[in-house]
Amino acid sequence: MDAKGLLQFQVNGSFNILSELAQGTSDDEWRARSFPTANLVGFTVWHCARTIDWAVNCVMRGAPELADGAEWQDLKVPDAVFGAGASRDAADTVARDVPRRRVSAYLDALRQNTVAWLAAVDNEDLSTKVDLKVRHSAKPEYMTPQVWEELEDLDGLPGWQFLARPCVSHIRVHFGEATTQLGALRTVART
Repeated sequence: MDAKGLLQFQVNGSFNILSELAQGTSDDEWRARSFPTANLVGFTVWHCARTIDWAVNCVMRGAPELADGAEWQDLKVPDAVFGAGASRDAADTVARDVPRRRVSAYLDALRQNTVAWLAAVDNEDLSTKVDLKVRHSAKPEYMTPQVWEELEDLDGLPGWQFLARPCVSHIRVHFGEATTQLGALRTVART
């Protein structure tokens, strides 16, 4: 089986659906909540983009995340980390303070970064088990109990399986969530 080829196809699909959400959502929808316990749509899209950045750059590459660079500092929201374990207040702050056009630009840059890395990485590297504690050593905020609780089941997975979970499966779940919420918001707006 060509795990790398399948990952390339699926991760590219993740970028396609996230870009569709970022570009096809109005600014009002970005900051809207479709029902009382839902996250704001903008947080969900931001979280997905930040999750890919974390998974590919921090965990798999052992490199700084794109969001750590000076150009993307405005995407970092205190206490939101990359979305895992974020409080409702932190999540709401993301959707209100990080514009969708900015997340769309970040997705474009992140896609280039990720696609280039996936094209160059060896299949052997994709078989190596991930060690989240080692990769998070420079990021203590990634090891707080509320964040670690969301991530610990990913620790020790082979790289290809690790990438398939947060960068593919997780993205599809949130895409379904966001499109359902947008459908509900748009139905209410029409009535």
